[in-house]
Amino acid sequence: MIKECFGAFLPGTTLQTCGLAGCEAMAKIWSEANYPARSLIVSEDDTDNDVFFLLSGRARAVTYTDKGKEVFLSELPPGECIGFFAAIDGEPRSTNVVAIEDCRVARMSARAFNGVLDTRTDVMRAILSYLVMRVRLLSSRMTDVTTLNAEQRLISELLRLSDDGDDGESGVIDPLPTQQELATLIFSQRESVGREMSKLKDAGLIDRRGRVLRISSRSALRSRMERAGMR
Repeated sequence: MIKECFGAFLPGTTLQTCGLAGCEAMAKIWSEANYPARSLIVSEDDTDNDVFFLLSGRARAVTYTDKGKEVFLSELPPGECIGFFAAIDGEPRSTNVVAIEDCRVARMSARAFNGVLDTRTDVMRAILSYLVMRVRLLSSRMTDVTTLNAEQRLISELLRLSDDGDDGESGVIDPLPTQQELATLIFSQRESVGREMSKLKDAGLIDRRGRVLRISSRSALRSRMERAGMR
């Protein structure tokens, strides 16, 4: 199963970073299960500290306010790991994870996961590399929040989310997060995101069709971000 899944793991995700050999070692001790779309994979109220790996499908990490409003944290693509923070430090879970499409998920106990880290140097180093990447990303986001205005932060996030087009200049985001999700990611308001997206569309820099957003020129979008900082 893992060999068939490995090619679909996105670069930078936990399992892709672990490599096929590391994944095969863990696949010997994990169990697998299917979760239908909109089902809860992990609850922040769970008292266990098992580790989950997303083999196929996409999920979403969310939390909720005291009034029950859902707050989007991140989207989880195939190859991503869920819950290994709790497995490592023994602290309670901090997020809920919901399947946004049918998902195939692998699961192992915290004890088994830590056993792999103790015996497989390649997996341990992959996890360390992944954690360093996460810290760098959070540092980059904090820099954006403190130094860029809302338009610049939105453009920066669109460039970060987009895949390069075949020509090396265009880009595509599929699926595009909702305006509320984008607002959460850039620490802004949904209304502000809507206004800035309209401006970028009117300028011919982006084109949105449903949940797919296309960037006509990444360099032009970067130039727009630079000019926005001079206003």
